[in-house]
Amino acid sequence: MDQKNTNQSNTYRIRVKETLDRRVTDWIGHLTLIPQENGETLLVGSFTDQPALRGFLDQLWNLNITVITVERIENEN
Repeated sequence: MDQKNTNQSNTYRIRVKETLDRRVTDWIGHLTLIPQENGETLLVGSFTDQPALRGFLDQLWNLNITVITVERIENEN
């Protein structure tokens, strides 16, 4: 397990199949919502730890939103 990032949040790009509009911004909160030309939506933001990311992905699942990819972005420090 990589111990160098244990005390900082990680940034993720989450691509979903659906077009999400600004009405979900309150629920999404801290994530940036980027509509894509192909009808998908890219969500970009940080999560404090893996359980926080998993909880968010569970919420997407509960809303019947199809997750295509989850990608961790390396923090440049």
